[in-house]
Amino acid sequence: MQYGVSTLLAEKANDAGLTVSKIRALSQTDMVSKYGLSIGEAKALAVAVRRAAIDSNVVHLLLERSNFVCCVCKGGKSPAYIIHHIIEYEKTQDNSYTNLAVLCPTDHDLAHQGGLTLRLTDDQIRKVKTSWEKKVEVANAQRAAQMIDVNDDAIDYVNVKRIEELCVRLFKKIPNTGLTVGLKRAGILTEDGSFDQKYVQTKLSGGRYLFDYITHQETEHYKQLMQEIATVTDFIDLDAAASAGRPQLRATEGQYAFFIGGVCAKGPDLPIVAATPAVVMHYSRKNLRIEWILDPIFLMSMSAIVRVGGKNRYIIYCLVRTVDEQENGTVLVKASPLLIAQPTKYVDKTPPIAYQKRYERYVDDGLVDGDGGDFEDDFEDGERER
Repeated sequence: MQYGVSTLLAEKANDAGLTVSKIRALSQTDMVSKYGLSIGEAKALAVAVRRAAIDSNVVHLLLERSNFVCCVCKGGKSPAYIIHHIIEYEKTQDNSYTNLAVLCPTDHDLAHQGGLTLRLTDDQIRKVKTSWEKKVEVANAQRAAQMIDVNDDAIDYVNVKRIEELCVRLFKKIPNTGLTVGLKRAGILTEDGSFDQKYVQTKLSGGRYLFDYITHQETEHYKQLMQEIATVTDFIDLDAAASAGRPQLRATEGQYAFFIGGVCAKGPDLPIVAATPAVVMHYSRKNLRIEWILDPIFLMSMSAIVRVGGKNRYIIYCLVRTVDEQENGTVLVKASPLLIAQPTKYVDKTPPIAYQKRYERYVDDGLVDGDGGDFEDDFEDGERER
């Protein structure tokens, strides 16, 4: 794949025992007579391995963002694919992400049919690549959200009581997880599987906040409970509902939902006690404001307490309480959060102009080279260094 070989030909070469080194050493005649390739296949391999290999990280990112299918036909014409150079490699030797696209063999042929009516132009390929990658990004984020695909060490907030109440309503009990036995042994869960807040506060907690002790994977336990809930509950994409229009947004009232995006809040003061005011986390855009009311006692760590007092990209699972239109025309959504974590998949909503301005700052600061080279390569290198 790193040399622009299609999956079909790559599999055939692998099955025949050919490696890149062997292909470079063999004549095309030998590849045909000794390895069972056609003349066209032997020639394609011989030409391909003379190129510089595409960086494996670029290959992986490209395939993942295209969902391992052609960005033009979305796999409709063939499950096979090839990494295509939008501007021919022979002209530029450009192996950068922006010059590559995933195409099936049929659409790859169309891209190389110079001058013909059915030819796929460079601009068309760039546009469909961008459009398809955005759709894949949204679909992957929604899929991960529905599966409660979050890392337990990235969970900042768990409303244990709300999750347990929902379990009892759905299953008539709190289901066991892989952590239940250990948590009961530690006294953190009672015999019926509910969180023993009084015991934790008096016997375990250091006193600054509820979970101020070496925890016993409570976040993983409640994540697994959420995964059980998700088997019988559809979490609505709150952001997608808001984008679809006010009727769709109003229909989320009383429903369970998830939201992925940048949210803001003012963190609580320590120590966190029963009288500590609720934390209001919010997201705002034109004519829309979403508020989540957090009980600060369920913030899971000191770092979570510090982190919540600012702007973060989070995935928030919640119950939508009310959807009301304000006098100024803004729709105000109020919701009760169940679990808040850093998402494993999300949609990057940063507008291109913001990247351009950030890149210009990096050039001014000497973090990237602004003279020549590919803009995105330099910028992404700067981002990784940051």
